[in-house]
Amino acid sequence: MIVNVNGVEIEADTFGEPGRAAVLLLSGATDSKEFWRPEFCQRLAEKTGLVIRYDMRDTGQSTTYPVGEPGYTLHDLAADAVALLDHFEVRRAHVVGFSMGGAVAQILGISHADRVASLTLMATSSGEPDLPEPTDRIKAFFDADKPTDGVEAALAGWRAHAAQSVPFDETAARERIRHDRARAKNIEAATNVFKTERIDNWYPRLGEIGAPTLVIQNDEDPLFTAAHGESLAKAIPGAELLTLKQVGHELPPRAWDTVIDAIAEMATDDWDLRADRLAAQSIAVGDPTGWFDRLYGEGVRGEVLMPWNRQHPHPILAEYLDGKTGKGKGLVVGCGLGVDAEFLRGKGFDTTAFDVSETAIEVARERHPGIDFQVADLFNLPPEWLRAFDFIVEIFTVQALPESVRDKATAAVGSLLAPGGTLFVVAVSRDEGTIADGPPWPLTRSQVDGFAVDGVTPVSVEERDQRWIGVFTR
Repeated sequence: MIVNVNGVEIEADTFGEPGRAAVLLLSGATDSKEFWRPEFCQRLAEKTGLVIRYDMRDTGQSTTYPVGEPGYTLHDLAADAVALLDHFEVRRAHVVGFSMGGAVAQILGISHADRVASLTLMATSSGEPDLPEPTDRIKAFFDADKPTDGVEAALAGWRAHAAQSVPFDETAARERIRHDRARAKNIEAATNVFKTERIDNWYPRLGEIGAPTLVIQNDEDPLFTAAHGESLAKAIPGAELLTLKQVGHELPPRAWDTVIDAIAEMATDDWDLRADRLAAQSIAVGDPTGWFDRLYGEGVRGEVLMPWNRQHPHPILAEYLDGKTGKGKGLVVGCGLGVDAEFLRGKGFDTTAFDVSETAIEVARERHPGIDFQVADLFNLPPEWLRAFDFIVEIFTVQALPESVRDKATAAVGSLLAPGGTLFVVAVSRDEGTIADGPPWPLTRSQVDGFAVDGVTPVSVEERDQRWIGVFTR
């Protein structure tokens, strides 16, 4: 279909179901939407939701310009992508870019961050100065005389960019080339992108990208060798690097399974998997708690299933308070959506509950009106809360924070306990000397003992079903 966006005509089509996670595919220089084969898109849509592919300017059926006179920059191509998301009523997309499409995706991640749920950057570069040049093989192709026949010239280019360790599928390549040429408004205009006005190098700004990012490097890429992918993954906080074996500057069907699975994992609605990536990105920029609100925000928008969406109090807490009547001031640390706070109130406690996520607190207030829900940071607590609470619940919050702040976190929780009060702790357990690959980062016994500082002492600590259950008093 032709859609009018951003002052130009863009040929686009979709696969899958609107309303589910959206994946936006960006092709490389001179390539149309047909780079992303329909079979690839359909399989990706089955694993994600909605897949959008389109002809960028000067390719396929989209707006073209006189040869050698492109009327746009890469920033305009990024703006086209945003306008296309608007057209399809997609608030945020999982953006996948190949080669030049990867460059456009990086610009989106920097300049249109609110529209990007994740980035998958394939066979592309960071633009870091002094990265290796293309291989001698591909440079020799660039310098050589080309066949006068357009199909044969394109075929030579495909062969030069492909992996050399496996047979080149000339039949399939020739068929694709003929199809692309037949549907193009002006096949000669496809090279206009190489003549666009230069924009400032965005490499110094890659650290601003906050979207979870996967860099896919092809091990036989003659254009962007391994150092390019490594540079990109290093420059973007929390980025992961995946290397495809026996793949050149191409996306052959033999690599589809791996690529589709990788994109689908980036676009998952599984909040637990999403938490891993958001946490890695936040920790990489020195913000160990920043990912909580981002995750809850995605839950509210329906991009992932709502995280920690329990409908009942934690069973170990319910077991501990069974038959007991509460009195005094109760507090829930990292209360999330508020179900444990509601349980404490039902037991008779004058209950306060806090979370670092403003979004979680907004949802908790809607679900459980009348409870004192507060947005607060465990590392910057209100002074009036110190030693102020008679019963404190800490379930799985400290373990969601990296070990670099573990001692500070446990001490902060303990500081809230009033004389004679009770601190009730539940955490996943692990053995001393083992390495946790979080989130979460389960606690060792010595780390559980970290709650017992500044006059707080353990009453009991037991391990049951790989859980620490600790009771402390002051």
